[in-house]
Amino acid sequence: MKKNFACFFFLILMVTVPATWAEGDEVRTVTAEGVAAILAGDMGLARDRAIKDAQRNAVEIAVGVLIDSETLSENYTLIRDEIYSRSTGYVEDYQVLDERKEAESLRVAIQARVRMGPLRDDLDRVIEAVERPRVLFMIAQQDIGQTRSWAWWEGTARMGQHVVEATLQQHFIDNHFLVVDHSLKRPSHQVSVNPSDSEAVALGRDYDAEVVVFGQAMAKDAGRIEQFDLRSCRAEISVIAVQVDNGHVLTSANANAAAVHIDPVSGATAALRKASEKLAKTLVANIIERWAKPAAIITLDIVDITRYPDFVRFKGLLKEQVRGVSKVYQRGFQADKANLEVTYRGTAQDLADELALKEFESFHIDLLEASQNRLKLKFVTKPE
Repeated sequence: MKKNFACFFFLILMVTVPATWAEGDEVRTVTAEGVAAILAGDMGLARDRAIKDAQRNAVEIAVGVLIDSETLSENYTLIRDEIYSRSTGYVEDYQVLDERKEAESLRVAIQARVRMGPLRDDLDRVIEAVERPRVLFMIAQQDIGQTRSWAWWEGTARMGQHVVEATLQQHFIDNHFLVVDHSLKRPSHQVSVNPSDSEAVALGRDYDAEVVVFGQAMAKDAGRIEQFDLRSCRAEISVIAVQVDNGHVLTSANANAAAVHIDPVSGATAALRKASEKLAKTLVANIIERWAKPAAIITLDIVDITRYPDFVRFKGLLKEQVRGVSKVYQRGFQADKANLEVTYRGTAQDLADELALKEFESFHIDLLEASQNRLKLKFVTKPE
C-alpha cells in the first residue's frame, strides 16, 4: 500500500512541476548577471544598461540549452547579430535579485523568464538560412615512406589512401554543405600538385564549385617510443579556401596531430585523421561566417507619423525584434516624416516581408514603395 501511494505521489509531482523546469518548454527561468559602466555618475542609465546586458546573457544561456556548442560556434556571428542583438524580445519578464557598485561600474543580477518557443523558431530560421557553397577539395597528401605528394587531379590511382580529403568531405557533408564529387570526370587541363590560387580557381570553375579548399597534408614517422614497441607519427595539414567567382581568399588554416601505433602506416593514418577533424571544424565555421549573406544599408522613408512616441518605439523594435537588423540610424525627422538607415542582413524585400508580419501595439506598417536598397513605409495608427 505504501509503495502504491509513493508511486501515485511521484506521478502527481511530475504532472505539477512548473513548465520552467522542463527543458524545451515555452518559458524557462534563467539567472544571469549584467555589467555596465557608470558614466558621469548616472546610476539610472548604468542600471538600465546592466539590466539589458543581463537579459542578453540570459538569452545566451537559453540558446545553449537549445543547440550544442559546435553548432553555436559555427553560427556564432549570425546568432550574435540576429538573436543576441534583440534579446529583450525573448524575455517575458524579469526580477532584479541583486545590484552592487564595483569601482566605476554597476553589476546587476536578474531572474528572467525566457520565451523558448520564439527563440527556438528564430534559431532554426537563422541556422537554416545560412547558405552553404558547393565545395571542391584539392588536398595533396604525402604519406610515410613517400618522397612526394599525390593528388587526384594528377590522375594517379591512390584515392584509397587520401584519408584527409575523405575526412574533410564527410565533416562538410554532415554540416549540410554540397561537396563536389571530382571522380565523375577528369580535369580538362593539367594542374600542378601544389597549385597556385589561380590554378585552383580555374579547376573549381571546371567542376562547377563555388569554393575550392586546397593545400598540402604530410605524415611523418617521429621515431620509436623507448621501452615500447610503438612508433610515434605526426601529421601536418595546411589549406586555403578560395571563392571561385572572384578569387578572394575566404580563410586559411593549419592543423597538426600525433598518434602512436605498432605499424607506422596505421599510425600515420590515425594522425592524419585527427588533424583533419580539427581542421574541418575551423574551416566550416570560417567559411559559413564569410559566405553568409553580407549586411546591407537599407534606407527607410517613413510617412504619416501622427505620434512621435510610436516612431521612437518603432526604432527600438527594429533593432530588438526584427530578425537581421543590427544597427539603426536616424537621418532626419520633420513634421510627420522621418528617414532611417538600417544595417540589415538581407535584401530590402526581405526586410519589407519581416515588417509586414510584425504586430505593433498602437500602429501597423504599410509598404508604399520598394527598390533595391530603399523602402517607403506608412504609419497607420490603430484606433484607441
